[in-house]
Amino acid sequence: MSSLAEKFLQHRQCQNRLAVPGLPIDWIPIAWLPIALALLLLTTIFASTAKPAQQSGGDNSPETNTSPQATAPPRVAIPPVGEGCLLYRSGDSGEYLPLTLVHTDAALDVRGLVISATVTQQYFNSAATPLEAVYVFPLPHDAAVYDMEIHIGNRVIRSVIREREEAKRVYSAAKAQGQRAALVEEERPNVFTTSVANIMPGDHIDVRLRYVEPLRWADGTVRLTFPMVVGPRYIAGTAATGHSGTGWALDTDAVPDASRITPPVRNPESTRPGHDISVTVDLDPGFETSAVNSISHPVTINRLGDGRQHITLATGATIPNKDFILEMQQAVSTQPKTAMFLSPDRETGETNFLLTAFPPTVAPTERDPVEMHYVIDISGSMEGTSITQARAALLQALNRLRPGDRFGILAFNHTYFEFSPEPLAATDSNVESARNFVRNLHAGGGTEMLPALLHVMQKPQAEGFLRHIILMTDGDLGNEEQIFTALNRELGGARLYTVAIGSAPNFFLAAKMAQFGRGTFTHIADVAEINKQMGQLLNAIDSPVLTDVNLSFEGVQVADLYPQRPPDLFLREPLLIYGRITQGQKGRIILTARAAGQPYQATFPIDAATATFHPGITVLWARQRVESLMDDWRQSSDDDREATRNAIIAHAIRYRLVTRFTSLVAVEQQITNTTGQSTTVAVRAELPAGMQMDKVFGAPATGTAEAFYEALGLLLLLIGGALAFVTWGRGPLVVLR
Repeated sequence: MSSLAEKFLQHRQCQNRLAVPGLPIDWIPIAWLPIALALLLLTTIFASTAKPAQQSGGDNSPETNTSPQATAPPRVAIPPVGEGCLLYRSGDSGEYLPLTLVHTDAALDVRGLVISATVTQQYFNSAATPLEAVYVFPLPHDAAVYDMEIHIGNRVIRSVIREREEAKRVYSAAKAQGQRAALVEEERPNVFTTSVANIMPGDHIDVRLRYVEPLRWADGTVRLTFPMVVGPRYIAGTAATGHSGTGWALDTDAVPDASRITPPVRNPESTRPGHDISVTVDLDPGFETSAVNSISHPVTINRLGDGRQHITLATGATIPNKDFILEMQQAVSTQPKTAMFLSPDRETGETNFLLTAFPPTVAPTERDPVEMHYVIDISGSMEGTSITQARAALLQALNRLRPGDRFGILAFNHTYFEFSPEPLAATDSNVESARNFVRNLHAGGGTEMLPALLHVMQKPQAEGFLRHIILMTDGDLGNEEQIFTALNRELGGARLYTVAIGSAPNFFLAAKMAQFGRGTFTHIADVAEINKQMGQLLNAIDSPVLTDVNLSFEGVQVADLYPQRPPDLFLREPLLIYGRITQGQKGRIILTARAAGQPYQATFPIDAATATFHPGITVLWARQRVESLMDDWRQSSDDDREATRNAIIAHAIRYRLVTRFTSLVAVEQQITNTTGQSTTVAVRAELPAGMQMDKVFGAPATGTAEAFYEALGLLLLLIGGALAFVTWGRGPLVVLR
């Protein structure tokens, strides 16, 4: 015993001589230290080479958009995904592999001012196992989606409308039982998700969606836009809350569904997948066109014998990386002052209508001095052609300032900075300095729009100046609801105008901000459009605006008009009214308003007997009512929101509309997958044309574990090195026997 005690004391004395103060290493066999250092080195190398599911470090990876305690995505990384590319996860390796998306076809039937669209996406399952496919795709922000079908071989799965959570339960139950099923959900009015369960090996799949949409008609031009790609969204927030979808982002406190609106993005420098898209337009606008032009793609136009025009992509098909934009110019001599479109409501027997009216131009007057605030997005997603367009648009706006005006410029990305802390007089020297400031703006970083907007809106307003805010952005962010709330609370008497920049901007954000801001929405898709589009916007700001607009009807009785409160009308901007005619067919509309402080009145004849019939008007009217109720929901207290939500659900189910709270679900009764087991997840988006991958994505995605492990490995390696230095500096290792 004494010998053992002596050896123990000898061991402790030896270890005390070798110990590093403050580090409890006396219980560690020092002979293991080289092995530990080697393991630490291997850990560091492994962590540094680990590849996350989606690289991000530009626009979409701010330092504060997730927390270290974030719930990470599934361990198996989903490769970059998009506009509809399906993938499956191998049951053997757990690796995600592509399910070939062969082709997408968009057939747009234009009659009058209404588009009836059928979008068909064709897939082939080459895997050896049953699949559940999920894909995220864009549609127009004002589209009314009312039908979905899944065609698998000679089988057709038709959909029904249900409350969203109920639809999810129906879908999940069918999936578990081995039945084919499909689910369509709205994430945003312009972003949708479709899930398809139990796709069997060898199946050819057609996914068909149908919607109707009103066309934009202003200044004698009708503009048609079909979105092809969901742009990468910047995700704000200070804490991660989970991962409910298949996207590259974690859900956050600011964007609780972030993982459902961020489809991973294919690097355009990688091998080109086989998916392409074709677009056809059958055009019968109801008026003579002087010109039909595509802003985005080369097209072929064929005139048919019945007067319609058939328009196709000149290349037949194309990569779906930018929105398709078609403009139709009216012949001046045939421009109508009113246009009315009708469709009967089969349940009520009443007639739904869409009325478009152009008030006569108000005589120009000398406008009062204005205080212009230009807010320009310089985040990473704006790098490339978008920042070029935004700078050129801002320079054109500066040229329109008058000597009595005041102005300010604010640029934002993950932070913001100003040309001047306070608005400056529009003197020649100040304007020239502002031009130099704008020319030196460069894109990079995140998209923290909300703090920048709050800073501008909360500035003290000078007496005698009407404040205008012009926001230039691609709108690729996820916290839209926070921005809408801020506008309702902070904008005050100012007007907000949005200029959507780029090949695939967030139209929903831009249009809704302009609505809440009592301004207008402008889209600049190409450098060649800048002078025209900005010129129209600036002319509208300089011209008298019809305010306090009120409508009355004579000869007919109407109900359920939307918008419930007519908006202010700018120069050459039409008034669009949806409603129901409950009695009568012929009469007139009386519009009263104020223009430049003076009373204004205009009348428009209406005659249901001569109006254009279109079956989609009832669906569009129903969608307008949903939008009106959603605006009420956004501005309601928590106590009142539930009642508004229930009203939206009841209305949407009656008219088969996909909304934030209702979804289309389809279930085949036959059980085709007897095991009930399937693999998969899907979705791959193209990088929008003009964007640069390294500016949008770069370092490992915030919230993933790779960066943490790499930092931990480096820290442990440094500690191990310090231990080795101290130990080896004390003499040879002592090994007890």
